[in-house]
Amino acid sequence: METIRELERYLEEECYSFHEISIGKHCACEGIVIEREGGRFEFGYSERGCRRVLKSFAEEKELVRYALAELKADEWLKGHLAAFAYNKTEIEDAEKELNDMGIRFKRNDIPQYKCGRYAYRIFVFGRDILRLDEFKKNHLRP
Repeated sequence: METIRELERYLEEECYSFHEISIGKHCACEGIVIEREGGRFEFGYSERGCRRVLKSFAEEKELVRYALAELKADEWLKGHLAAFAYNKTEIEDAEKELNDMGIRFKRNDIPQYKCGRYAYRIFVFGRDILRLDEFKKNHLRP
């Protein structure tokens, strides 16, 4: 993999979440930015409208190699919300179902979600989200 376009395609195939990654046609409000700027290839971060270049490269393949290592190091960039509930029993049922399916997940609860209400969330990573259409219909509710 040597080009930004090839990296973008790889990230799509591996089901990275583009909520925090701007590359090619994907534009996040805030987060990592991977792009060509002028004659340089840049890896940066954008927050609250301010963009900061963290690394700049003369060659595109150098940027791609660096960016791929950085992206792979953060599993949450592949994280997808798969279950949400206000009831602990419901989220435990979802956990059991994911365990039975052999899908790795992380639970991330929010003690004070709305008006003191406890919320339970489950995230799955990467391509596992593709296996969960029915699961999400049953466990991902507002």
